[in-house]
Amino acid sequence: MPVASDAAQSAQIPPAKRPSQCGSIQLDAARLRQLRRTQMLSQRDLADEFGRRDIQVSIATIKRAEAGQAVRYRIAREIARYFDLPASELAHTNALADAH
Repeated sequence: MPVASDAAQSAQIPPAKRPSQCGSIQLDAARLRQLRRTQMLSQRDLADEFGRRDIQVSIATIKRAEAGQAVRYRIAREIARYFDLPASELAHTNALADAH
């Protein structure tokens, strides 16, 4: 039996089930941006704040989250904790609906 390539196998798996998407959630980009700007922080400043607190969240991850791309659950929890919110308040509405 022939073995399918990784790309072909990935194309057959629904997006929500692909390994790269497992354990990830899409945050509400506008809400995250508003919270960051309310504290008058640039994306770089926020990444630096995480670094000072020994939390590994890079500027690239912050940019991805604000662009509406999914981030790991751990990252979502850390960002929510920084803003003193439950992670569910930062989750994109569609992400919460898909979880149920």
